[in-house]
Amino acid sequence: MANIRGISIFALLVMSAACLVAVKGDVVELTDSTFTDKVKEKDTLWFIKFFAPWCGHCKRLAPTWEELGKALEGEDGVEVATVDCTTNKATCGKADIRSYPTLKLFLNGEEYKKYSGPRDLESLKAYALEGAAEVAKAGTNPDEAAL
Repeated sequence: MANIRGISIFALLVMSAACLVAVKGDVVELTDSTFTDKVKEKDTLWFIKFFAPWCGHCKRLAPTWEELGKALEGEDGVEVATVDCTTNKATCGKADIRSYPTLKLFLNGEEYKKYSGPRDLESLKAYALEGAAEVAKAGTNPDEAAL
């Protein structure tokens, strides 16, 4: 009987944890159910990679994106995230994702800017930090900040 209870409690804990926002390393995995609330966090700039697991370009970018999450850990006002568009179609539709990977900044629940530069760690990190600095300088008003 103790084993059955132990397994049931363990299963309940696993299911409960699955309902929370997943964090892989220092990259937050957003879903249809978590995206809107997370990107509306006040004074937080979200750098998000919208991807498909089967996409070759996405696969090549994945290690760099994980490094970016680690590199920006502890930076005030900047979060790094991913959205799997094969399982979170509503979010990707609302974000107007038409190709993979698509990299975008979000601020206060709204798309702030689409990234189209080089996909190396230093370029991605500089872009995120410049975006955060612009937002801080403008007082987090996306209409006043220009990247």
